[in-house]
Amino acid sequence: MKKILIIRMSSIGDIVLSTSFLRSVKNKYPNAEIHFLIKKEFAELVKKHPSIDNLISFDKKLGIKELFRLGKFLRNNDYDVIFDIHSVFRTRVLSLFLRRNLFKQIRKPRMRRFMLFYAHQNYFEKSFSHIKMYHTLLDEDKTFPPTNLFIDSGEDNETKVFLNKNNIGENYIAIVPGAAWSQKQWSIENYNKLMRRLIDSFKSKIVILGSTNDIICDQIIKDDNIINLKDKTSLRMAMGIVKHAKHTLGSDTGLLHISEAMGTPVTMILGPTSQETGARVTLHDSKVIENKDLWCRPCSQNGSRPCYRKEQYCMSEIDSEKVFNNVSQALRV
Repeated sequence: MKKILIIRMSSIGDIVLSTSFLRSVKNKYPNAEIHFLIKKEFAELVKKHPSIDNLISFDKKLGIKELFRLGKFLRNNDYDVIFDIHSVFRTRVLSLFLRRNLFKQIRKPRMRRFMLFYAHQNYFEKSFSHIKMYHTLLDEDKTFPPTNLFIDSGEDNETKVFLNKNNIGENYIAIVPGAAWSQKQWSIENYNKLMRRLIDSFKSKIVILGSTNDIICDQIIKDDNIINLKDKTSLRMAMGIVKHAKHTLGSDTGLLHISEAMGTPVTMILGPTSQETGARVTLHDSKVIENKDLWCRPCSQNGSRPCYRKEQYCMSEIDSEKVFNNVSQALRV
């Protein structure tokens, strides 16, 4: 095996989970040259991953002409095997340009997902995970390597300088209140209650991470021990910040998956999405907090589906006391 292509175009959480499979491929074919196909907007995430020899990124707006051009480019690379761990329409189009006997594609549990989100019937095996699904392409069913991401020593030093410059130091908890969809967000009232208790109990700084669209970050209480870094860090800097955090807290969002891949345990507050379809933690000291007694959840693959009930109980019934107790336990380990 000389040259291998792995296809995982998006999104942050799924790309992070794919690094376990990436490591397994490298372990199985240590002398192979591994190429990784990804959307340009996510390329920063894995650009220095030691298991990737060639990172192929493309623009988000991939029309038919561009798709055909990319297919021809990939065909000219003469791969020995192609692992498609994304399995969407665009990757199927790309397969038309590549030798079918070399193209291995995961089978997504689409019917089981439909039954879970619309009929609220769970037909997933307890052991199911995205990581396990990816590894079916290697015909392996065992203990899989953990996810991992990397920043180099220069980036690590830059992060430490940034933390000291902003009077954060080493004793801090990272909190990610925002999410791509508001339905996945815990309430600002609960976050503010939780942060007050964490500061009083552990004398820790709280670092808020978020992007431009995370309006919830603007509603965080003002406190000398809370450093709001919304829209003030690059993705690579955020990776360094969660790496050095004592713990990371938030909902089902990409930065929590990144935190685990950098070795920092997380507490994930789970509402409309499910562990069976990606919102699963991987580190031993990480934990998911969810309301398992509601018949109406989970209801969405990515949290985009609006809640039709008068109140979104899957999030509102998770109180700050429960989350505080979990984070406290994790910090005392």
